[in-house]
Amino acid sequence: MAKRRYSFDEQKISRFLKEGRGQGHGAEYLPWLTVQDVSSKGRVSRIHGRKTGREHHLLSDIETAAFLLFDWSATVIDIREQYPLDREETLRIAAEIGVRHPFDTQGKCDLVMTTDLLVDVQTSNGLQLHVRSVKPAKELEDPRTLEKLEIDRRYWADKSDSWGLITDLDIPKQRVKNLRWLHELFSLAGMEEAYPGYWSDRCNRFLQCLPNAKGGTIKRFIQQLESTQGFAAGEGLMVLRHLGATKQLLIDLDQPFTVNAPLATLAIAVVPTGTHQTRGVA
Repeated sequence: MAKRRYSFDEQKISRFLKEGRGQGHGAEYLPWLTVQDVSSKGRVSRIHGRKTGREHHLLSDIETAAFLLFDWSATVIDIREQYPLDREETLRIAAEIGVRHPFDTQGKCDLVMTTDLLVDVQTSNGLQLHVRSVKPAKELEDPRTLEKLEIDRRYWADKSDSWGLITDLDIPKQRVKNLRWLHELFSLAGMEEAYPGYWSDRCNRFLQCLPNAKGGTIKRFIQQLESTQGFAAGEGLMVLRHLGATKQLLIDLDQPFTVNAPLATLAIAVVPTGTHQTRGVA
């Protein structure tokens, strides 16, 4: 429910529907609202999703944090953001509970309400739809915010038994900070390389050398890569982040990362081979 930058009228809503916004799954899904459509109170983000392979449009810092957590989860199959709700149904719910339906005074039309995140989760009982509204905790003191949340909750009541609210108080800040740091290097495609397959080679060498390293710190190990494996300055940490982002290297996400930490705090998740392939490397 981010603040809109531009007004809506029926013509614009019709155009969005024709564009297929709010439709599809995975890489084919198009959110109803993009970062170009709103003026958010927080930082908007466009983030490549590891689950979907597409760019996601997150309209606040909290949405971004929640997305990173879901995108990291091994049980999450798909994430759809800014999902549009059927106007006839939200209008009916608003009338039933006696609250104003969101309305654009400039465009003179009832707005299409959206749910922040729809998350498909694989469970032992099959695929489940988890519906999440994402809001700063302080906004829950606003009666109007609560009214719109109640419309959202009732809309999903007979469609999913897992509607929930996420606030900044629910976000594990250190984990999200680490996920942001890793995610920036999820892909090394497009980065300058000395020869074809250069970054795959760097990743292989990192993983092959790690089990033979004799204690010390992460910093010391990176220095050894520079002195014995031909790593340029900065490449060791870059590769570490990429391997962590692609879950080939285990890092404690709930602790602040420092290169002065013991090397033993790193662990290989995927045993490297001579033909090791690195995800996201061109």
